[in-house]
Amino acid sequence: MHELVLRINEPEKCYVFARNAERKGHPELGLQAFRRAVDLRADQYDTDTDVEYAAVRAIYAYEEALSHVRGKRTRATGTWQMVNRHGVIEAVAKRLSSRNGEDLSAVLQELGMQDYSFEAVRDTYPEAFELQQAA
Repeated sequence: MHELVLRINEPEKCYVFARNAERKGHPELGLQAFRRAVDLRADQYDTDTDVEYAAVRAIYAYEEALSHVRGKRTRATGTWQMVNRHGVIEAVAKRLSSRNGEDLSAVLQELGMQDYSFEAVRDTYPEAFELQQAA
């Protein structure tokens, strides 16, 4: 990640930086800024384990993908409601098994955040999702 992007310490400033970078012909810096915003937002969320952190980061990346597709800031309201009701791991497990959600894999790939997808979290921490299936 570029030094200028790493210096940003607030998600909102990442969005401003991304718009400016894209406008000035540096789309790669814009993508890095979006990724940095996801990381900063995930850092602010209180998690107890690495898998929870990865799951929260995946939800924020999902929001970035939704925002990119819709052309405006979009919150994953239904997913956050599941987090509040069931916990972050179970919410991600439900998103993975759901057929009615939007498949944003291609958008995450385009944004350089395919490693932040729900599937990537499941593949990295399969034991956490095996426990969810057994419950």
